[in-house]
Amino acid sequence: MSRPTADPILSAILTAATEATGATSGLLLSTEDRLMRVVATAGAVPADILGEPISAGEGVAGYVAASGQSLVLSADSADPRLGEGTASLIGHNPTSVLAVAIQGTARTLGVIELLDARSGAFSVDDTERATSHAAIAAAALTDERLGGTRDVPEPAELAAELRRLASTDPARYATVAAILEALVR
Repeated sequence: MSRPTADPILSAILTAATEATGATSGLLLSTEDRLMRVVATAGAVPADILGEPISAGEGVAGYVAASGQSLVLSADSADPRLGEGTASLIGHNPTSVLAVAIQGTARTLGVIELLDARSGAFSVDDTERATSHAAIAAAALTDERLGGTRDVPEPAELAAELRRLASTDPARYATVAAILEALVR
Protein backbone atom coordinates (compact mmCIF):
# COMPACT_ATOMS: atom_id res chain seq x y z
CA MET A 1 0.00 0.00 0.00
CA SER A 2 1.44 3.38 -0.97
CA ARG A 3 1.64 6.28 1.42
CA PRO A 4 -0.70 9.21 0.85
CA THR A 5 0.74 12.40 -0.55
CA ALA A 6 0.18 15.79 1.00
CA ASP A 7 -2.24 18.17 -0.64
CA PRO A 8 -0.07 20.98 -2.10
CA ILE A 9 -2.37 23.69 -0.73
CA LEU A 10 -2.29 22.30 2.81
CA SER A 11 1.48 21.88 2.53
CA ALA A 12 1.89 25.49 1.40
CA ILE A 13 -0.29 26.76 4.26
CA LEU A 14 1.70 24.76 6.80
CA THR A 15 5.05 25.83 5.34
CA ALA A 16 3.94 29.47 5.46
CA ALA A 17 2.79 29.07 9.09
CA THR A 18 6.08 27.42 10.02
CA GLU A 19 8.11 30.20 8.43
CA ALA A 20 5.90 33.02 9.78
CA THR A 21 6.24 31.81 13.37
CA GLY A 22 9.91 30.83 13.31
CA ALA A 23 9.15 27.16 13.96
CA THR A 24 11.66 24.60 12.76
CA SER A 25 8.91 22.17 11.79
CA GLY A 26 5.18 21.58 11.80
CA LEU A 27 2.30 19.22 11.22
CA LEU A 28 -1.20 19.78 9.92
CA LEU A 29 -3.67 17.25 11.26
CA SER A 30 -7.20 16.61 10.07
CA THR A 31 -9.80 15.35 12.55
CA GLU A 32 -11.82 12.25 11.69
CA ASP A 33 -14.25 11.13 14.37
CA ARG A 34 -12.02 10.03 17.28
CA LEU A 35 -8.78 10.24 15.29
CA MET A 36 -6.56 12.86 13.77
CA ARG A 37 -4.49 12.13 10.69
CA VAL A 38 -1.30 13.84 9.57
CA VAL A 39 -2.16 15.47 6.24
CA ALA A 40 0.88 17.76 5.80
CA THR A 41 4.35 18.15 7.27
CA ALA A 42 6.96 20.90 7.14
CA GLY A 43 10.57 21.33 8.16
CA ALA A 44 12.26 18.48 10.02
CA VAL A 45 9.09 16.36 10.28
CA PRO A 46 9.40 13.45 7.85
CA ALA A 47 6.78 13.17 5.13
CA ASP A 48 6.60 9.41 5.64
CA ILE A 49 4.20 9.96 8.55
CA LEU A 50 1.49 11.31 6.21
CA GLY A 51 -1.76 9.49 6.87
CA GLU A 52 -0.65 8.25 10.29
CA PRO A 53 -3.43 8.30 12.90
CA ILE A 54 -3.24 9.87 16.35
CA SER A 55 -5.91 9.62 19.01
CA ALA A 56 -7.98 12.81 18.99
CA GLY A 57 -7.47 13.22 22.74
CA GLU A 58 -3.70 12.68 22.82
CA GLY A 59 -0.95 15.24 23.31
CA VAL A 60 -0.96 18.94 22.56
CA ALA A 61 -2.81 18.57 19.24
CA GLY A 62 -5.40 16.35 20.90
CA TYR A 63 -6.08 18.95 23.58
CA VAL A 64 -6.46 21.67 20.94
CA ALA A 65 -8.73 19.51 18.76
CA ALA A 66 -10.97 18.70 21.74
CA SER A 67 -11.08 22.18 23.25
CA GLY A 68 -10.85 24.37 20.15
CA GLN A 69 -8.38 26.55 22.08
CA SER A 70 -4.82 27.40 21.12
CA LEU A 71 -2.04 26.08 23.32
CA VAL A 72 1.57 27.23 23.69
CA LEU A 73 3.97 25.15 25.77
CA SER A 74 7.68 25.02 26.41
CA ALA A 75 9.82 22.25 27.87
CA ASP A 76 10.13 24.42 31.02
CA SER A 77 6.45 23.79 31.71
CA ALA A 78 7.08 20.05 32.28
CA ASP A 79 3.65 19.43 30.74
CA PRO A 80 3.38 15.71 29.95
CA ARG A 81 1.46 16.45 26.72
CA LEU A 82 4.78 17.58 25.16
CA GLY A 83 5.91 13.95 24.87
CA GLU A 84 2.58 12.52 23.71
CA GLY A 85 0.67 12.51 20.43
CA THR A 86 2.68 13.85 17.53
CA ALA A 87 5.87 13.93 19.62
CA SER A 88 5.74 10.17 20.09
CA LEU A 89 4.82 9.69 16.42
CA ILE A 90 7.89 11.59 15.17
CA GLY A 91 10.18 10.42 17.99
CA HIS A 92 11.08 13.94 19.12
CA ASN A 93 10.23 15.83 22.29
CA PRO A 94 10.02 19.47 21.21
CA THR A 95 11.42 22.34 23.27
CA SER A 96 8.37 24.44 22.42
CA VAL A 97 4.98 23.83 20.81
CA LEU A 98 2.32 26.13 19.37
CA ALA A 99 -0.92 24.45 18.35
CA VAL A 100 -4.01 26.17 16.96
CA ALA A 101 -7.39 24.75 16.02
CA ILE A 102 -8.60 24.74 12.45
CA GLN A 103 -12.22 25.72 13.08
CA GLY A 104 -15.09 24.84 10.79
CA THR A 105 -18.59 26.23 11.18
CA ALA A 106 -19.80 23.39 13.39
CA ARG A 107 -16.64 21.72 14.72
CA THR A 108 -12.87 21.63 14.78
CA LEU A 109 -11.61 20.35 11.43
CA GLY A 110 -8.00 19.89 12.47
CA VAL A 111 -4.94 21.35 14.14
CA ILE A 112 -1.79 23.13 13.04
CA GLU A 113 1.00 22.12 15.41
CA LEU A 114 4.29 24.02 15.18
CA LEU A 115 7.41 22.74 16.90
CA ASP A 116 10.66 24.17 18.26
CA ALA A 117 10.59 27.96 17.95
CA ARG A 118 13.95 29.22 16.71
CA SER A 119 13.72 32.02 19.28
CA GLY A 120 13.21 29.47 22.07
CA ALA A 121 9.54 30.23 22.68
CA PHE A 122 6.45 31.11 20.69
CA SER A 123 4.87 34.53 21.26
CA VAL A 124 1.36 35.93 21.23
CA ASP A 125 2.11 37.32 17.76
CA ASP A 126 3.10 33.82 16.62
CA THR A 127 -0.24 32.52 17.89
CA GLU A 128 -2.08 35.20 15.89
CA ARG A 129 -0.09 34.34 12.75
CA ALA A 130 -0.76 30.63 13.16
CA THR A 131 -4.47 31.32 13.75
CA SER A 132 -4.62 33.26 10.46
CA HIS A 133 -3.06 30.30 8.66
CA ALA A 134 -5.54 27.96 10.38
CA ALA A 135 -8.45 29.99 8.99
CA ILE A 136 -7.09 29.46 5.49
CA ALA A 137 -6.54 25.76 6.20
CA ALA A 138 -10.19 25.51 7.27
CA ALA A 139 -11.31 26.66 3.84
CA ALA A 140 -8.98 24.15 2.16
CA LEU A 141 -10.11 21.27 4.38
CA THR A 142 -13.77 22.15 3.90
CA ASP A 143 -13.44 22.18 0.13
CA GLU A 144 -11.61 18.86 0.22
CA ARG A 145 -14.29 17.26 2.37
CA LEU A 146 -17.10 18.49 0.12
CA GLY A 147 -15.31 17.05 -2.89
CA GLY A 148 -15.79 20.21 -4.89
CA THR A 149 -14.73 23.77 -5.25
CA ARG A 150 -16.34 26.92 -4.02
CA ASP A 151 -17.10 29.94 -6.11
CA VAL A 152 -13.91 31.92 -6.14
CA PRO A 153 -13.53 35.62 -6.83
CA GLU A 154 -12.28 36.87 -10.15
CA PRO A 155 -8.63 38.00 -10.11
CA ALA A 156 -9.67 41.67 -10.27
CA GLU A 157 -11.99 41.22 -7.26
CA LEU A 158 -9.26 39.49 -5.31
CA ALA A 159 -6.76 42.23 -6.21
CA ALA A 160 -9.20 44.89 -4.98
CA GLU A 161 -9.68 43.04 -1.68
CA LEU A 162 -5.91 42.75 -1.26
CA ARG A 163 -5.47 46.49 -1.91
CA ARG A 164 -8.18 47.24 0.66
CA LEU A 165 -6.53 44.94 3.21
CA ALA A 166 -3.10 46.51 2.57
CA SER A 167 -4.46 49.96 3.33
CA THR A 168 -6.58 49.00 6.37
CA ASP A 169 -4.44 46.31 8.05
CA PRO A 170 -0.84 46.19 6.77
CA ALA A 171 0.23 43.46 9.21
CA ARG A 172 -2.57 41.12 8.18
CA TYR A 173 -1.90 41.96 4.53
CA ALA A 174 1.73 40.90 5.02
CA THR A 175 0.58 37.53 6.35
CA VAL A 176 -1.90 37.00 3.50
CA ALA A 177 0.69 38.09 0.93
CA ALA A 178 3.22 35.60 2.31
CA ILE A 179 0.65 32.81 2.10
CA LEU A 180 -0.35 33.73 -1.44
CA GLU A 181 3.28 33.93 -2.48
CA ALA A 182 3.90 30.43 -1.08
CA LEU A 183 0.84 29.07 -2.88
CA VAL A 184 1.74 30.43 -6.33
CA ARG A 185 5.41 29.38 -6.28
